[in-house]
Amino acid sequence: MILRQLPSAFTAAWLALCASQTVAEQPPSGLRATAQTTPIEALRASDGLIEEGDSAGLPDAPQSAIAFPVNRQAEVRANSESNPLVSVPVEALDVEPDNDLTTHAAEVPIAVDASDANGPLKLADVIASVYHAYPEVASSKLEYQIANGQLKSAYGWYDTKVKGYTLNEPTGYYENYRHGIGVARQTWWGGYLSAGYRIGRGEFQPWYKERETDKAGELKASWQQALLQGRAIDPQRVEVFQASVSRKAAAPQVQQIIIETSRDAALAYWKWVAEGTVLKAQRELLELAQKRNEQFVVGVRAGKFPEIDLILNQQLLAERQAKVLEVRRKYQAAAFKLSLFLRDEMGKPMMPEDTWLPEEFPVTEVPARPDFESSVMASIERRPEFQLLRLKRQQLQYDYQLACNQTLPQVDLIAEASQDMGADASSKDDKDEFLVILGLQGELPIQRRKARGKIQQTTAKMAQLDQKIRLQTDKVVTDLRTGFASLELYAQVVEQSDLSLRAAFDTLDRYRFAFTKGKVDLLYLNLIETKAYETEIKLIQAQQQWFSALAELQATMGLDPLAQATTVDAMPPSDHPGPGNLPVPEQDDEPAEDASGTNRTSSDAEQNRSAKPQAGETLSGEKQPSERRLNQAAE
Repeated sequence: MILRQLPSAFTAAWLALCASQTVAEQPPSGLRATAQTTPIEALRASDGLIEEGDSAGLPDAPQSAIAFPVNRQAEVRANSESNPLVSVPVEALDVEPDNDLTTHAAEVPIAVDASDANGPLKLADVIASVYHAYPEVASSKLEYQIANGQLKSAYGWYDTKVKGYTLNEPTGYYENYRHGIGVARQTWWGGYLSAGYRIGRGEFQPWYKERETDKAGELKASWQQALLQGRAIDPQRVEVFQASVSRKAAAPQVQQIIIETSRDAALAYWKWVAEGTVLKAQRELLELAQKRNEQFVVGVRAGKFPEIDLILNQQLLAERQAKVLEVRRKYQAAAFKLSLFLRDEMGKPMMPEDTWLPEEFPVTEVPARPDFESSVMASIERRPEFQLLRLKRQQLQYDYQLACNQTLPQVDLIAEASQDMGADASSKDDKDEFLVILGLQGELPIQRRKARGKIQQTTAKMAQLDQKIRLQTDKVVTDLRTGFASLELYAQVVEQSDLSLRAAFDTLDRYRFAFTKGKVDLLYLNLIETKAYETEIKLIQAQQQWFSALAELQATMGLDPLAQATTVDAMPPSDHPGPGNLPVPEQDDEPAEDASGTNRTSSDAEQNRSAKPQAGETLSGEKQPSERRLNQAAE
C-alpha cells in the first residue's frame, strides 16, 4: 500500500484536531476531502482568539494600523475568482474554498487499493503525503498545543487562590495564637479582591492590638482597585492578549510550512520525473549502440567490415554505458530526495519505484497573464508571512499601550470591611462590631525612565516591522514578475526545443540512411546521434523547468498546494516527443535526399547495393586513413 491521498485529504482531520486540542499522530482512517475544500483557507478560518469559556470580560484588542499599497479586499476576492490563470490548461490556480469543511470527510479511505499501487506516481500523491506525514508539517501543527498552553498559563493570573496561616507565640510574656483562612482573586480591570476569616487569642503587645479578635473571630473583605496606572491595561492582561495572538498565529505558521514544504516537494517530484525520462533516453541511445555492435560482430566475422569499426563501436558502447550509469546516479539521487516527502502510513520515507514514473509530462501552455495589481493584492492577502507580521505588530502594540499606561501615576482605591463576632476579647470592649476603611494610595517615579524606554523600544520595533512588510511586499512583486515571465519564456523554450528535436531526428534519419550506403562513417554518425539525443534531453529539461516555475509561482501566490497539484494531475498529457514517442520521419511522395544530397529511390538503392563502397572508404570512394594503414601493415 502506498499513500495515494487525493485533494485536501486532511482538512477535516486538522479542524477536528484544533477543536479538540489533542495531539493526533495520524488523521482518522477513512478521512478524505475533495478539491473544493482548501486546507489552508480552512486553517485560517479556525484561528479563534481565545478559548471558549475564558472570554468573559475580555475586551477587544486594539487593531494594528498596518496599511498596504491598496486596501481593496472585496476587489481582490473578485479578481481572484476571475483570474485568467484559472483558465485552461492551468485551471484553478486559485481555488474557491468550500465553507462546509465536513461535507467530504468520509468519501474514500486514505490508502489506495493494491491495484493502483503500480500506477504512475502523481504530484497530488506526493503533496498529500507531505500533508499527512512530513515531520516538519507535523511539528508545525503542534504550535496549536503550544499556543493553547501559553494562553492557559496567562489566565493563571486570574485564578482564585486559597490562603491560610497559623502563627503562634507559645512562650514569652505575650503568649498568643493567630489563625486565618480566606480566598483572593485578581480582577480583570486591575483590581484585587480578598475575603476571609481570622481569629486571634491570647495576650498581644499594645502596638499589635489589631491582631486580636473577639471570641468568635472576625470576617473581613477587602478590595483594591487601580484608578490610573493598571486600570485600562496591565502586564497580566498584556500576557493574555499576546498569548491569544500567538494562538491565532499558529494557523499562518502551519500554512507557511505547508507552502514551503510543498513547493520543495513539487520541485523534487519534477526533478525525479525529468531524471527518469532522461535515463530512458540514454538507455535508448545505448540500445542503438548495442544493436549496432551485434551487427558489426556479424559483419566482421563475415569479412564485410574492418575490425577497426567494431573496436570504435565498442568504444562508443562503453561511453554510452558510462553515461547511462551517470544518469542513473542522478536519477537515484532525485528518488532519494523525493522519498523525504513521499512517506508511507507509518511516516517512513518511501522510495519511488521505477514503475511509478509517468510516461510523459502534462501539457505545457502559457496561461493568460492576469491584472498584475490584482495578483499582487491577492497574493498579499493569502500569503501567511503578512499575517504573521501583522500579528507580531499587534503584540508590539500591546507592549506600547502598556508602556504608555505606565507613564501615569499609580493611584489605587482601597476599601476594607470587617466584622468581629462573639464575646468581647477584653474588658475594655475596644473592638468595633463593624469597621469600614476607605482610602487612596499612590506613587509616581519622577523620571519614569522605565516606561519611556519601553515606549522608545516598542516604537522602533514597530518601525522595523513596517520595513519588513515593505520588503516582503517588494519580494512578492518581484517574484510574481519573475514567475509570470518564467512561465512564458520556458513555454517558448519548450516549443523551440520541440522543433529542434524533430529537425534533429529528421537529420539523423537521413544520416542513418547514408551510413547504410557507406557514405558516412561511424564516428560522424555517432556525433549526429549524440546531438539528437542531447536535443531530446534539452526538451525534457525545458518541460521540467516550466513545471518548476509553475510550482514557484503557485507558492508565491500563496495558493493551496494540494488543490493545485490535483489540477496539474488532471491536465492532459503532453504531445511533445520523448522516450518511446520519438518523431517518425514523414514519408514524402517526392524522392527523399540523404545526407549526401542524392535521392533515396528504390533504383538508387539497388544501384548502391551493386556498387556499394567497401567499408572503411570515404564519400569519394578512397580508403580511410586508418584502413589504408591497416592494409599497408598487412602487406
